[in-house]
Amino acid sequence: MADKETPYIQTLLGNNIRDVRNRYGYSQQKLSEMCEVSTNYIGEIEIARKFPSAKVLQRIADALALKPYQLFFSHEEWRDFDKYNELVKLLYELKTTVDKDIEGIIKRHLSE
Repeated sequence: MADKETPYIQTLLGNNIRDVRNRYGYSQQKLSEMCEVSTNYIGEIEIARKFPSAKVLQRIADALALKPYQLFFSHEEWRDFDKYNELVKLLYELKTTVDKDIEGIIKRHLSE
């Protein structure tokens, strides 16, 4: 684990990578393969012993379908982000349904 002198941002990053990786059901090995780094390196990042370069950070974010800055969200911000993603998903579903309904109405009126 991180010691007292480990910067908070490094600990936050490692915890978030581990949490998101677990959400996807990825092992450290799978994530390391996706990012083209060693499994040991992913483990070192997750326990805040190492801090990735910008290039590796981008690879990790890409593998986890995130923007790099999202890896630095606090737990409270993740809850907000999850709510936002759910609302965006619902909005997309609603838009798709409304578009189909409008298309059906137009086709019916044109065929009359």
